[in-house]
Amino acid sequence: MTKNQIKSIINGAMSELYPLRHLGNYDVLEEMFEYEKKQQRIMNSAAPYGIKPDPVALVAKYFVVKHLINAVENPQHFRPRDILHCKKSYLLAHALVDSYPESVTAKVRQMCRHVDLSELEYTCGEIIQREKEYAA
Repeated sequence: MTKNQIKSIINGAMSELYPLRHLGNYDVLEEMFEYEKKQQRIMNSAAPYGIKPDPVALVAKYFVVKHLINAVENPQHFRPRDILHCKKSYLLAHALVDSYPESVTAKVRQMCRHVDLSELEYTCGEIIQREKEYAA
């Protein structure tokens, strides 16, 4: 999978979720996106010299979509102690699903019909295609 294909998948997923921006009084997706951009900048500044990570915005979008999918698929997969060690965007995704369960679940499931994020994973500043595991 090329970088352009990965970028297209992630941007397509974010555009599918656009209607969720207008739920409630403020834009939770934008809050998640800004938080993830900040986190990625911190990660990039700590990266060893010579590593060229993916663009900050692309990685931030990836994590926004990933956290929303996780929140829809595992709504009860959240314990109080997770608050201490959890990303703010992960908490916001769960809060969005908790506040608007029908709207968010329907939109994320619709997006998942067109986008398969399970093929991608994040490692060392890059979003790459997940390697397929073969049985021995």
